[in-house]
Amino acid sequence: MVSGLERFRAAAEELGVPVEPMRYPAGTRTAADAAAAVGCDVGQIVKSLVFATPTKLVMALTSGANRVATDRLGQLAGEEISLADPEAVRAATGFAIGGTPPFGHLDRLATWIDEDLLAYDTVWAAAGTPDSCFPIAPAQLVTATGAITGDFARS
Repeated sequence: MVSGLERFRAAAEELGVPVEPMRYPAGTRTAADAAAAVGCDVGQIVKSLVFATPTKLVMALTSGANRVATDRLGQLAGEEISLADPEAVRAATGFAIGGTPPFGHLDRLATWIDEDLLAYDTVWAAAGTPDSCFPIAPAQLVTATGAITGDFARS
């Protein structure tokens, strides 16, 4: 069985995105855990969150220091929105919650990125497992995901 990390590496390679995922035995499931593991500001952690509308799933790439204002994200998506259930996340992305990377999914999701992430030179995102993450420049993250910058976060 291929691990989530191996599937993510293969997907990144297929997209032409160079990644160097690292494993952290203590885990990177939460933004605070990930920031402590990699030694960065919690704001540099990318939370890859999947939301459901009545017609589709969408992704929000949010700074670890922020929360998603679902009303604002819903306006961007053009529909009411709520967090997707874990089964829907796995079915659409191929990854479990807590390790969902920002790209390399089974289905291409419309994606928005938190403006605050763009202020950093480097951000860190999940790499397919709850104990792995990788560094990436925000501009490269936008290119890899096709994300649209949006004002949907609150601190």
